[in-house]
Amino acid sequence: MDEPVVETEVADSEPQRRPGPWKLIIIVAVLTLIGVWLVPGDKSQEDPAVTERPQGAPSLLADGPDDERKAVETPTLAAKGQEVADDRPGARARALIVRMRGDGNIDLNQMVASAERAQIAGELADAYLLYFFAAREGSAAAALELGKQADPASRDPLSSVFEGPDLNQAHKWYKIAAENGDAEARDRLADLHARVEQMAASGDPQAQRISLLWQ
Repeated sequence: MDEPVVETEVADSEPQRRPGPWKLIIIVAVLTLIGVWLVPGDKSQEDPAVTERPQGAPSLLADGPDDERKAVETPTLAAKGQEVADDRPGARARALIVRMRGDGNIDLNQMVASAERAQIAGELADAYLLYFFAAREGSAAAALELGKQADPASRDPLSSVFEGPDLNQAHKWYKIAAENGDAEARDRLADLHARVEQMAASGDPQAQRISLLWQ
């Protein structure tokens, strides 16, 4: 009697289902995605400014190329507040001329004396600039000296401010000195004309051309 009752109860009741692993798998997957999203990635991939710079721009890295390190580490003279020194030939002469102009007092005698000292010291570029400036400002002594140093008859090849003899330069400066009242310049100018005429008469083509120019 008891056995059929037991079978009926078992047959009428529903079987209990055990929970599967899917919920746990889904939860783990969601947490993994959230973690990946929250963790910051490589900064070099997000910020191009870290790895890229305009072409030719100096790098600030200590291990960069030598030329780039120099561009950063070596300040310019302007940034230091320093003046760039003029080391060109004739720099002293230009400085003297600028100073005299600034003072408003151009002393031609002092300028000629400075030119003579520069020439003795072998500073021919300074000497020439000082003679030239003084002569253009009206110094007959400076113009005469330039004429003598260009004249083949009086030029000293070891100390002349001219690289070689130049009849036209000699004529030009003798004439300027003579126009400023220098008697020696007038005599030298006349002698120069006579020499050129003699050279032209002897068939020298250069002297013939010069003679025509001086007429």
